[in-house]
Amino acid sequence: MRTHYGLIFFILMVCTALKLSAQEKPIEVKPYNLETTYEKLKKDYPFIKPIEPLKTGDFKVIEDLAYKHVNGRELQADVYMPTAKAEKYPAVLLVHGGGWISGSKANVRPLALELANHGYVAVTVEYRLSTEAVYPAAVKDLKAAIRWMRDQAEAFKIDKNRIAILGNSAGAQLATLVGVTGDSELYKDSQDTTSDAVQAIINVDGIVSFTHPESEEGEVAAQWLDGSRTENLKNWEEASPLTYVKAKTPPTLFINSTQPRFHAGRNDMLQILNQEDIYNEVHTLPGTPHSFWLVQPWFDKTLQYSLSFLDRIFNKESSEIYKTLTVAQDGSGDHKSIQEAISNTRDLGPGFVKILIKEGVYNEKIEIPAWKRKIALVGMPGDKVVLVNSDYSGKLDSLSNTEHNTFTSYTLKVEGQDFYAENLIIQNTWCEKGQAVALHVAADRAIFKNCKILGCQDTVYTAGEGNRMLFDSCYIEGTTDFIFGQATAFFDACEIHSLSNSYVTAASTPKFQEYGYVFNQCTLTAAQGVDQVYLGRPWRPYAKTVFIESKLGDHIVPEGWNVWDGDAMFPHKERTVFYAEFQSTGAGANPDARVWWSHQLYEEEALQYAKEKVLGGKDHWDPDKQISILK
Repeated sequence: MRTHYGLIFFILMVCTALKLSAQEKPIEVKPYNLETTYEKLKKDYPFIKPIEPLKTGDFKVIEDLAYKHVNGRELQADVYMPTAKAEKYPAVLLVHGGGWISGSKANVRPLALELANHGYVAVTVEYRLSTEAVYPAAVKDLKAAIRWMRDQAEAFKIDKNRIAILGNSAGAQLATLVGVTGDSELYKDSQDTTSDAVQAIINVDGIVSFTHPESEEGEVAAQWLDGSRTENLKNWEEASPLTYVKAKTPPTLFINSTQPRFHAGRNDMLQILNQEDIYNEVHTLPGTPHSFWLVQPWFDKTLQYSLSFLDRIFNKESSEIYKTLTVAQDGSGDHKSIQEAISNTRDLGPGFVKILIKEGVYNEKIEIPAWKRKIALVGMPGDKVVLVNSDYSGKLDSLSNTEHNTFTSYTLKVEGQDFYAENLIIQNTWCEKGQAVALHVAADRAIFKNCKILGCQDTVYTAGEGNRMLFDSCYIEGTTDFIFGQATAFFDACEIHSLSNSYVTAASTPKFQEYGYVFNQCTLTAAQGVDQVYLGRPWRPYAKTVFIESKLGDHIVPEGWNVWDGDAMFPHKERTVFYAEFQSTGAGANPDARVWWSHQLYEEEALQYAKEKVLGGKDHWDPDKQISILK
């Protein structure tokens, strides 16, 4: 019996030893940099390209400056300074990612170069990783870096009152934690007197809670937090930025991949920010992996969103025209084609570029990418400037040898925000079977004034959750669903012309977006013989479309709206859509005959659809002011 007990005891001891040995096995630290990320991602994303960092520009770089001494060694920073003449610049502290265990400040060097070239002092730093010191060492290092930036503000021309922190992945968690705990006693040492508060936070695909139900963090986080969630719950909660979000949290930008695990706690944080009326933005890049910011084309998107946010928060945006170009097909201008003029404007420029277009039919497929902000295309008055194309869904593209779809069939595509167009005819001439977009707008704060937008099915695509656009005194014609999409769009004094018996709108308003389409004092007309047209049908279940004091022709059917019967993916949309009218006039105004699930607004309700309310947003956008500058 003793032998059996001894054997059992021996086996238990061996198993325990093996278990402890497995637990103590160090985590493998793999290199995490631009090169390894590109090699890893290109297998699944063969179209990506490495980033090519700026080699020259309006900046200078000072490397390997000691910003902190700890445990017998110095932590170093690189400073990227604009060289343009200015007394002070806003500044950004950039925090690299790598799971709190790897990575280096070299990973954020390309972004720092771009920020400096656009008028920001960019500072990249090393901080203690979990292989050297556990939480809260890295947090204290980064707060020390901010204090150092303020202490060295005169030397580096930093505006002490305009400092942001930007991080990606684990660096985003750190950046957000630093941002929401400005001057907190939790991370202060007795000798710290300079403020470590920041005025803006940019989180690029980093979690904001280790304990949220969405969190999937495991042994890598446990190494940094000095124990698993069970072993050291205090650290897991304390290191979660969501714990500290409150009324004084700085404005925050989230740029996310489509990988949900890196969004843990984000929506809860956004809810608090919105409740406290704190400015915030969220941009999710479709079809992206984690670490998207370390390769092209997503590096440029990350830069564009970051600069746009920083410019807005730190009031660096200029509403003035800083450059004017002329396009003329006869060679009498600066450029012969519209696309050539757009391509030759400065990326993420400091103000508006006004492109004057002389008379002509411009047979071009025109694209304004996200990094071409504040482009104004202004044609000669009198229907003399025509932008025309004839691509359609299903047409074979001769260059790529692939078929176009609805979203690539455009004549003009706009992604750069603060776009302005005036006196243009934008036309897709394809009117046989299938979708053929004339105008594809995927930009925030876009204005179309006195434009004619011509097509058949899917003429105007208003794309992108949260994007806002104004159509002022425009003429839009089409056959089926010829105004469609997710964005908030305000149509003011426009003529909406139906070419066939079908549907005018097909909104796909996101569930939590306050406004979809608003038609204010518009006139709805139709071609001869057209007499069975619906105001709209819902492309998605939360579609929102409202007509305010609009004149409806006799081609509008008495019931007004259609529920899109037969949509197996989204049945019963009448329960969730919001379709409404206020004081419609004309032969097509028939409130008593409208479908039961639509609404007739009271005057007090209609006031909520004023232009300034629909388009103002958190940044209080005033499109009329923009129009006055560009006219």
